[in-house]
Amino acid sequence: MNKLAVLAFTLLVSLSSMLWYLANGSLNEYLKSQIEIQGHYYSGQKTNVTLADFSSSTGIGEFTNFSLLNLNDHQAKHAVIIDVAHIELVKQPTQPLLTTIQAITINKLTLNIETSSGKTSNIDQLIQRISNKLALDYPELYPNISAKIYAKNNPQLNAEKYAENNPQAGPIIEHTKVKKKRGKPQAKINITAITINTVELNIINGGLAKMIPLHDVNITAIGGKQGIITNQLGGEVLLALLNLAIKS
Repeated sequence: MNKLAVLAFTLLVSLSSMLWYLANGSLNEYLKSQIEIQGHYYSGQKTNVTLADFSSSTGIGEFTNFSLLNLNDHQAKHAVIIDVAHIELVKQPTQPLLTTIQAITINKLTLNIETSSGKTSNIDQLIQRISNKLALDYPELYPNISAKIYAKNNPQLNAEKYAENNPQAGPIIEHTKVKKKRGKPQAKINITAITINTVELNIINGGLAKMIPLHDVNITAIGGKQGIITNQLGGEVLLALLNLAIKS
């Protein structure tokens, strides 16, 4: 092989390595940005992830230092903190356009719960925000919340008031059947299992503080067999994590 051929081969190998690095780097940056964007979109609070490290060849990844900024006028800087989360995808999809996360393992989840006298806790407020956002975007999946939002935004169509003023009319029934969506099929995702090694509940109530540790916590699967739209995942996962504070 002459020197020119050796040089060309070396450049080709170097270029291939660079493209592979850029592709994987771009994927990690994309995943990091999606977590931050979805966290902020559903909660209204700034969300940050220090590092996303995912391998498309193995389907295994790790996310480091997730944090969700707390609401204003609360002591703790963050409402939610996750130190490390490991994820593992199913290598062989069971359905087209469906990505299954076989397992998410969170090492430590910290929830800072603050309640003032006569006020709703910061966690309850975040749950309300996220639930309302999900109900607005996916009303067929949250019919009760969707109906309340609809009635609030349209008081002139409130069923009870309408029935009082128009006794001759039948009841108003909101249409909650899933509508057929046109266009290209959308990519979906589901999670088989979420396991948390340690949950630390830092509770501040009326100036008194206490910490409750929980260990080996399991969260019900998210998305079912059919999966949910990928843009919905951030809201559903946040909701599941925050609800641990209520259940405990």
